[in-house]
Amino acid sequence: MKKTQLLLLLLCFSVCTYAQQTTTTTVRPDSVVTPKRKALLVNASLQYISNLTYAGVKDNSSVPILLPTVTLVSKTGLFLSSSGYFNVSDRGSQSEGLSITPGYVFWFDKDKYYGGSVSATKYFITSNSPIILSSFDGTFDGQLFANPSNIVKIAVSGSYRLDKGGAHDVINEADLSKEIQIIKLTDKRKHAFKINPTVSLYSGTQSFNQSYFVNSVVPTAVNKAVTTPGTTTTTTSTVGGAGGILGILFPPTTTTTTTTTPSTTSIEQTIVDETVTEQKEQEVKKYQILAGSISMPITYTIYRKLQLVGTPYFIKPFNQVTYANEAPRNGLYFLFIVGANITF
Repeated sequence: MKKTQLLLLLLCFSVCTYAQQTTTTTVRPDSVVTPKRKALLVNASLQYISNLTYAGVKDNSSVPILLPTVTLVSKTGLFLSSSGYFNVSDRGSQSEGLSITPGYVFWFDKDKYYGGSVSATKYFITSNSPIILSSFDGTFDGQLFANPSNIVKIAVSGSYRLDKGGAHDVINEADLSKEIQIIKLTDKRKHAFKINPTVSLYSGTQSFNQSYFVNSVVPTAVNKAVTTPGTTTTTTSTVGGAGGILGILFPPTTTTTTTTTPSTTSIEQTIVDETVTEQKEQEVKKYQILAGSISMPITYTIYRKLQLVGTPYFIKPFNQVTYANEAPRNGLYFLFIVGANITF
């Protein structure tokens, strides 16, 4: 029975770590117990995630992935997990990279109703990958949980994320869940069925560049063309016109002279106040509510070793960063995870 409980922890660890895709990367230590008969257990799983997200954040380039995972867990609580990421969108199947997660799970009581975990994940994912984890360099994660008398479980977790560009963010998650055993394992019954309705709330920081505009008045020298209009001068003069007979014989002669001066253009420099608008960018980091989700993990166990798992998620993002020429992405959306795992 102890081995079966450890198997459940391995499965929950897988779902949570890859559903940090939908949540944060935190281990679910409350589902795992330390094996007493075997020093080391090996769990292999294969999962399909319909839309890879992170802490409820959905990117326009989010794609479905296939996630094979191998996890080793020792009786001391130490574990090591490695996962591969395969893009199975209509653009073709291809390997996007892998991640490695060492960690430790622990409990505060012998009944294992109270406990926690610490882990670190290193990502080796190509930078041009369409999956949302492509910018991640690594994460440090921790979780504490309380499940008094197995009535209702409360878990809080935190994740410190480092990306390849040097930025970092903090993600927190709070979960409220209730495990309901519909068919229980017994000495005679080799199969089991359970559901685990869960309500989750995600919060954390978001780092992004924000554009803004600054108006300033700047004295500016302006060259101005000034045109001086031309002038026209008319002069009239009279010659002759003596009196008497001579005046009759030699009448006076009148001469009109017109003088025109063309217009001229000159350049004059003046100083005017000009308003200049400058676009600037600043890095903004805000801690706020990121998303809420309702999920229903469903687990069917066969012969104590093989488990079939399915989890539907309804996720409502809040305060998502919207980029230029992009429609808001705060609407409710659905995704699911299906898979199987086996423990040796």
